[in-house]
Amino acid sequence: MSLASRKSFDPIFVLTAIVVAMHVSFGGSRILLSLYALALGGTPFLIGMVVALYALTPMFVSVPAGRMADRVGHRIPMLYGGIACVLGLGVPFVWPGLPALFVSAAIVGAGFSFFNIAAQAFVGTVSAPERRAFNFTTLSMGYSMASLIGPLVVGYCVEYLGPIWAYAILAAVIVPPTALLASRNLFPVVVKSATARAEKHTVLDLLRNRGLLAVFAASGACVAGWDLFSFFMPIYGTRIGMSASTIGIVISAFGVATLVVRIFLPGMTKRHGEPKVLASAMCVGAAAFAAVPLFEHVAALILAAFVMGLGLGCGQPLTMTITYNRSPSGRAGEANGLRQMANNVTHMIIPLVFGALGSAIGMGPVFWANSVVLVAGAVVAGKRF
Repeated sequence: MSLASRKSFDPIFVLTAIVVAMHVSFGGSRILLSLYALALGGTPFLIGMVVALYALTPMFVSVPAGRMADRVGHRIPMLYGGIACVLGLGVPFVWPGLPALFVSAAIVGAGFSFFNIAAQAFVGTVSAPERRAFNFTTLSMGYSMASLIGPLVVGYCVEYLGPIWAYAILAAVIVPPTALLASRNLFPVVVKSATARAEKHTVLDLLRNRGLLAVFAASGACVAGWDLFSFFMPIYGTRIGMSASTIGIVISAFGVATLVVRIFLPGMTKRHGEPKVLASAMCVGAAAFAAVPLFEHVAALILAAFVMGLGLGCGQPLTMTITYNRSPSGRAGEANGLRQMANNVTHMIIPLVFGALGSAIGMGPVFWANSVVLVAGAVVAGKRF
């Protein structure tokens, strides 16, 4: 009997609702960080250093979080992650200034990693094979909704209340879902088989899987594009005189597009296959990325952001599905943790390197360089899967 049939609710939809709230605050905090740091006089390189902390701490917790989800169930790591995010978002509110942003980014990054890895592993574990792609797409639509809502919340909060209160509001948004995760009856524990628990494995076993390595590379390229857009759009928009709320609207256009494309994603993958759809989508994202620094008009930037979202919005659900399908039995959480760790390497390196480039040579070359990264990821997706 399926998990959903034993419950009066569909756990995938409940989890997706929780993900929306969590990602509104997490994704919004990344934009808020850039806007607050700019207001405090931070340079693109300094902002890149802070943003890199969102990925540095998750590099150390991603695989342990996945193993915990495989071993004890998914609710506990999700709860721990939610508590850490609330605490991390509260730091700039009680301790304003640039140093607080470093502390906040480190805590929020680790907390969201714990939550996110367990959430994604839960979807794969409770889904029947014929429903897995649909359920991962449903979860990804939650991320898309959050990508639409988060920038708008941050933009208007910063403009009318200030960045300090914006942090407080983002923390308050995730208090209810975190409290909900404290209920032991929310998500039942899914236990591995005795055989899977008895076997000894290492991360190297997963790294020897060339199919998984290709997924990690493509996932990292998509993450780089998403990261750089949320990181550099506030900087670029500020330089050309856009208000915080207008920047939020442009970034939300990206979120709208990811939601739209994910509605049609199951049908596209069924017709053309996951590797071909992923490679084509990454090329679309690369073209839109290259166009951004050519525009200063708001309408043109909204259009470019929307096209970019159509491309990059395919990356997360497809790489989640492929990772789960190619993971060894009983190690889906660990494999997803490793994928997230690879993503976090990108999260850490890209803001530092491209932040330094942005300070030295301007925004244009940064966007164009990332277009090259996306095309390279598309080649890997097309040939290696």
